Amino acid sequence: MPKILSNEIIEQVLTMPACIDVMEEAYVAWANDQAITRTRSDTYMPVGNSTYYVLKTMDGILGTRGIGSIRLNSDLIQWSVKDGVTKKTKLRSAQGGRYNGMVLLFDTHTGEIKAMFPDGFIQKLRVAATGALSVKYMARKDADVLGLIGTGWQATGAIEAVNTVRPLKQVKVYSTNPKHRQEFADTYLKKLGIPVLAVDSAREAVRGASIVSTATNSLNRVIEGDWLEPGCHVYCVKYSELGDGVRSKADWLAVNVHYATPENHIPGIGRVSATDPIDLLEQGFEKEALSEPEDEWAKTFPELHEIVNGSVVGRHNDDEITLFVNNNGIGLQFSAAGAAALQLAEEQNLGIDIPIDWFVQTVHP
Repeated sequence: MPKILSNEIIEQVLTMPACIDVMEEAYVAWANDQAITRTRSDTYMPVGNSTYYVLKTMDGILGTRGIGSIRLNSDLIQWSVKDGVTKKTKLRSAQGGRYNGMVLLFDTHTGEIKAMFPDGFIQKLRVAATGALSVKYMARKDADVLGLIGTGWQATGAIEAVNTVRPLKQVKVYSTNPKHRQEFADTYLKKLGIPVLAVDSAREAVRGASIVSTATNSLNRVIEGDWLEPGCHVYCVKYSELGDGVRSKADWLAVNVHYATPENHIPGIGRVSATDPIDLLEQGFEKEALSEPEDEWAKTFPELHEIVNGSVVGRHNDDEITLFVNNNGIGLQFSAAGAAALQLAEEQNLGIDIPIDWFVQTVHP
């Protein structure tokens, strides 16, 4: 019988260590042709005032768990510029000032739906767990100082995930809002029991860090390549936070996937690949968001699943700067995290059972 899970149930049952473990399983399965994932698709429609309705989908199959998934977002997205920094904001457009987003899980042996749940909490976990895998396999074994840029939703996952795979001695955190970064530092000092320092600049956060994580909603770079010190490992939530300077500074680099950009479908333009198509949306083809097509350079580097599987080395020595570019999210991550969350919820008899008759039919589709 299918189950409906809530964000609260998923937060209760799916711990960060458990999510990292199942994500590692999924990436190994992917490398061994026991899993598959599809390019993300974003379909846009303008609704005025630099605001767009966006229908986003991604899917993947984790054969080792017998689970397929679809992640679906139905959002209103708005771009804004403040102090020269472009930010992308998902609006609270649903009833009660809420967001729209869900994940569907399917049984690969029967095709039947297994579960449905909102994508919010599991979204944070899957991004954080993937970054943590890069730290586990690409950072120095003795890396224990985290420089964290950002204090929002993704940053809360990043600090916990990194501390899971590399027990930290210190965290230095920076965001553009002084109040937010101090509150973040105070919260995680208590939660993790390690020194978490709110610093006054991104450069100060990076200085002396053996692990650097960017976890922001900025579409402009937030760190510079010449800030990076020998032996550090860097990873991002999205490539726009880094820019070409950080990429050129890295001695060794891996990407999440070779198809680095979503398939964007835009009225008047059609299908186009771009990490974030705000320039195309607003100005057509007069201006490109990146100086070099991201898919082109991404294909020249190994994918993270090859490093996790052991077929490609993650680090050659303690002095090189390593970089993981989380250049595109994948549906397989939701299959993995969703399968684990469903199993744990079933073991604890949590969730709402719903009739399978609601979802199967006698009419040939």
